[in-house]
Amino acid sequence: KAKLYHKITEIMMRKTFEYFSHKPHIEFSINYSIDDILNVETTNLLFELLENYGIGNRVIIELLETEEINNFEILNNFITRVKKYKARVAIDDFGSGYSNFSYIINMNVDFLKIDSSLVENIDTCKDSLKVVKTIILFAKEIGLKTIAEKVHSQNIETILIDLGVDYVQGYHIGKPAAEIL
Repeated sequence: KAKLYHKITEIMMRKTFEYFSHKPHIEFSINYSIDDILNVETTNLLFELLENYGIGNRVIIELLETEEINNFEILNNFITRVKKYKARVAIDDFGSGYSNFSYIINMNVDFLKIDSSLVENIDTCKDSLKVVKTIILFAKEIGLKTIAEKVHSQNIETILIDLGVDYVQGYHIGKPAAEIL
């Protein structure tokens, strides 16, 4: 499984960088797990692609928030290296896992992607609304941008904009395309 995963990851990353190298006005994200960070081959490939294509300023590395993130020295070293190429870093699915605010303060990330399980019900669940509002305020206070996932209606988009979210994504904004645009 590990060999197949790495091979698929390598193909995906190479194709992604190649494709977006010809789209100079488009930013793109790459999902990255703690396992990817710990895999020397995968990490070396990322830095090779950032170096060779010179488009790091358009790359956002999305790190899945998980309880497995417990070696902050390795994580911070990875983030520091990524940022040398002008790439930015997001914590993906924030609010779904460990949600340790203290580790966010100590990591040099740029974005918090608010988990869809919190966003999808903010128009009907007061507690979800309060948590999302708190995350947005917290992020703004420490200088991070916010991205809300799974925005499926105009009503939810309006609520999020009123709360001060920076970016939204979901079916209301655009459905997945059948092919690369």
